[in-house]
Order: sequence, then structure tokens, then C-alpha cells
Amino acid sequence: MENLNEAVSKAGELYEGNYHCCEAIILAVSEYLGYKNDLLLKISAPFGGGMTSNGAACGSLIAAYLCMGIFKGRASESESRNGACEPAGRIYDKFCRKYGSPNCRDIVGYDKKDPEAVKLYGKRVKCEVCIPLTKEVTRWILEELEQKNESL
Repeated sequence: MENLNEAVSKAGELYEGNYHCCEAIILAVSEYLGYKNDLLLKISAPFGGGMTSNGAACGSLIAAYLCMGIFKGRASESESRNGACEPAGRIYDKFCRKYGSPNCRDIVGYDKKDPEAVKLYGKRVKCEVCIPLTKEVTRWILEELEQKNESL
């Protein structure tokens, strides 16, 4: 991928496929940055649907935190956590202002463990809410990561 917009689109495409929001973001961001590691996909696996479809923290928001840790986190106890924590906090604040809650259940409006609700709302909500949200969070992540690169 050559630019940020391609990475954002890639996250949406991956989520339209067989990846959930957290996985899609992790894969798109890591590909954009040229970082290939199967461990990233493995780490993100349980975070879709608000932590294994429990409706807790949105998987896209978790992906933002994972990306800040992976790409801006500290490498030793003597380093500050601020490099990862400050941009993660900015994304959290933007997310909550825009979506009203950090929680998947509040954003999608149904219980992802209820098969009837999933049948009624799942596809529509994924297309109208979740894919655009995933793409937006991917953009926020990459903007934060590029700020670091500009200061080097």
C-alpha cells in the first residue's frame, strides 16, 4: 500500500471479508507499515464484537490500543509509556465523542450473542456502522503513527 487512504480502504475490505474489526485494522496497519507478523493477527483474534461478542470495548478501539503499543510502545522499563498512552488516549477521546461510548453493544444497538438479533440487524449494522467506524479508526491510528515518523 502506498498511502494512508489505501490502508483505510484495506481495513474496510478486510472487515467486509472474513475478519472482524480488530483483526482488519491490525492487518491493514501492519501491512501499510511493512510489518508482517502472524502474531499480530493471533493477538487480535479474541477482540471482535466487543471482546468475543460480549459487547464490551469495541474491537476497533482495542486495535487502536494494540497498534499504539506495538508501534509506539516502550521497549524497556526505563522508557516512558507516554509514546503509546498519549496517542491511545487521544483516539479514545475522539472515539467516545463521535460514537457516544467505547462499548460495542452501545454502538451497534443489539446483543451480538443473540442469534435472532444478529439475523435481524447484523449485516445492516456491519455495513452502515461498523465498516465506516473501522475505516475511521484506522485513519486515526495511522495519523497518530505518522506523527511519530514526522518528528524523527
